[in-house]
Amino acid sequence: MPIRHQLLREAAEKEALASTFTRYAKTLADAFNGIPEKPSDSEPFWKGPASEQYLTHAVRLRREMSDLENSCLTTAENLRRRARQLREEAAQVPDPT
Repeated sequence: MPIRHQLLREAAEKEALASTFTRYAKTLADAFNGIPEKPSDSEPFWKGPASEQYLTHAVRLRREMSDLENSCLTTAENLRRRARQLREEAAQVPDPT
């Protein structure tokens, strides 16, 4: 049978991990700040076929970063849900006598 303090410790660890996932997820969007996204923005840096290749790659990476952000936030919510369940389980563990 699980011991109350073990359940509470595991819940706290899951909450801490969820906070880390959330913090990192919120900074992912900033990774592309200032990076050209339109042909007119990239003209000073890229010309011709290289420009199209760059833009295609940048758009794909931005989409993947968005997917990663969503996955991190979903994982964080799942961890928080599990932490709540563990705290509820801990509350039901009888006191040792």
